[in-house]
Amino acid sequence: MEDVKQIMIVLDDIDIEQLDEDKLTDILIDAFKKQGYTPTDRPVVIRKGKISSIRAIENESQEEVEIYALAQVLNKDGKVKTVITGRVV
Repeated sequence: MEDVKQIMIVLDDIDIEQLDEDKLTDILIDAFKKQGYTPTDRPVVIRKGKISSIRAIENESQEEVEIYALAQVLNKDGKVKTVITGRVV
């Protein structure tokens, strides 16, 4: 059985529905790299409330992985943030 890892990315002051595809892709690639994964898909597509599949390379092992990610956009007291949770298989 494969080892499934859980990751979480929080993008403060970012509503993924308000950004154009190229800018969002750049932000997401940087965010995933900080978690140890480099997406190989371009553009990187994540939609609010829907599970997205992202192909990536694990930085440490160079192994190809699939990340199943779900995004939520939260707006609390006028502060917006996007929370992305993902399972890496």
